Amino acid sequence: MNKPVVLVHGAWHGPWCWDRVTPHLDAAGVPWVAPDLPSCLTASAGSNVTDDDLAVRRAIDALAGNEQVILLGHSRGGGVVTESGTHDRVGHLVYLAAFLGDEDEDATRWISPGLYSALESHDDGTTTVRADMGAEVFYNECSGKDFAWAARQLRPQSHTPLETASQLAWKHKPSTYVVCSRDTAIPAEGQRVMAARSGSMVEWNTDHSPFANRPELVAALLIG
Repeated sequence: MNKPVVLVHGAWHGPWCWDRVTPHLDAAGVPWVAPDLPSCLTASAGSNVTDDDLAVRRAIDALAGNEQVILLGHSRGGGVVTESGTHDRVGHLVYLAAFLGDEDEDATRWISPGLYSALESHDDGTTTVRADMGAEVFYNECSGKDFAWAARQLRPQSHTPLETASQLAWKHKPSTYVVCSRDTAIPAEGQRVMAARSGSMVEWNTDHSPFANRPELVAALLIG
């Protein structure tokens, strides 16, 4: 039987980003859940990684059965699964072009200058992705149609979540890191440094968002 999968989105995104992946999981009979992270859902309220961790833990608790869970985090979601991955039901962590932080490490060191240029800051303590630069940073290998699909769903993100993880699940649980070699948000060089901490590494010739134009790759990694 395929293990249940929990899909954790990154900054400015939401569960919608997995909409092209989950039909493949459904076809293979893989149970899945994609929680909505409060730091994005209620960004203006100042939600942080603690709130996101709790949302993921609740999603794991709500899964039927008692099989071990595969917990996947994309981008900033990597910091979340590093915390949530200590849950007893988590059997394997997957980091997809994600922050795999070590103790007292500033995750922003891995971010490209171009990503900062693509953001707008707001008085309520959130950032949003600039419409004219989002494609270049997050979806540089995607078609205009693929980016349009994503752009209309991008949301504000609270500034507070990028804090040092207090629980490092990857030190105690099996993990796989997926390096996206054409990523212009978190450059591949930094991803490979973080990937060296994981149990295994896979490298794809994709941009930061393979869930948009290569969803079959993401699904195949999780199936079976």
